[in-house]
Amino acid sequence: MSTGQQDADVYGQELARIGQHQDKAVDARFTVFQALAAAGLTNEQADDIVSKVEAGAVAGAHTWISESSPPHGSEQHFEDGWFAGVRNVASYLLRIADSTATTGRGLAASSALLLAHLQRQISPAPEEAPAEEPARPWCWR
Repeated sequence: MSTGQQDADVYGQELARIGQHQDKAVDARFTVFQALAAAGLTNEQADDIVSKVEAGAVAGAHTWISESSPPHGSEQHFEDGWFAGVRNVASYLLRIADSTATTGRGLAASSALLLAHLQRQISPAPEEAPAEEPARPWCWR
């Protein structure tokens, strides 16, 4: 197997893992919005809280990246490139955290609508007619 193919396989696995994290984040966000609504918070308040938590997660990634170091014993040229890359990534993460903290995205309202839709789909089916009566097609009355 060539190095390029191995890199592609590794990248595909990473993308799959990122997708799993994103799916779990959507489920968790939905649960948090439900809990905040049950506690009596408005959609706007819930969006504000969740956006701050998400911005904090990005800020945590910023800190982790900013504190990273090049491999021990690296040449100066490599270290200079390493730190330049870290500064670029850290700056980008800071911009993401800033915009995430200040952007009301309306996710609480859309989650509430989705929940209402799902609850309608899950509602129990109407009782079946007794066996002796022929079944009638559903219609508006």
